[in-house]
Amino acid sequence: MWSREAIRQAWIATGAICIWAATCASGVARAEGTAWDTLSQDQQALLQPLADKWAGLPADQQERLASGSQRWVQMNPDERAASQERFKTWRSLPPDKRQQIRTAFNRYEQMTPEQKAELKKAYDRVHQMTPEQRNALRERWRRMSPEERRSMIERRRSSPRRGQ
Repeated sequence: MWSREAIRQAWIATGAICIWAATCASGVARAEGTAWDTLSQDQQALLQPLADKWAGLPADQQERLASGSQRWVQMNPDERAASQERFKTWRSLPPDKRQQIRTAFNRYEQMTPEQKAELKKAYDRVHQMTPEQRNALRERWRRMSPEERRSMIERRRSSPRRGQ
């Protein structure tokens, strides 16, 4: 049986790993980074495995780790468990699939607010369909040529939307 302290340390170590891995490829930070002594005690405990290396880390990585650790310490146990599960799922994906997701995310981040709103509407429309309707749409899309797909997208963009 694990002691309460052992469980706490396991959470801290797992959190540090999740934060480190999740933040390595994201964002740009201020040039000066984050000084170790400006981190809260909880953040320092979480990032303890990096304490000796902290000053040598690039400023943007320090910023990402500081930001991620702050989010982590503010999460409740259920949120932490969900975050760890998402991280496990992410790590289980093949590298090409992770790259495909990163590319799509970066493309989304470059969208205007209007484009993001339109994408959300399309997502909502698809998820309001029954599984059978989604499968039929997926199959129809799969059978289309690239030209037919482009044409369908253009027609959807230029036609008035139901419910608007």
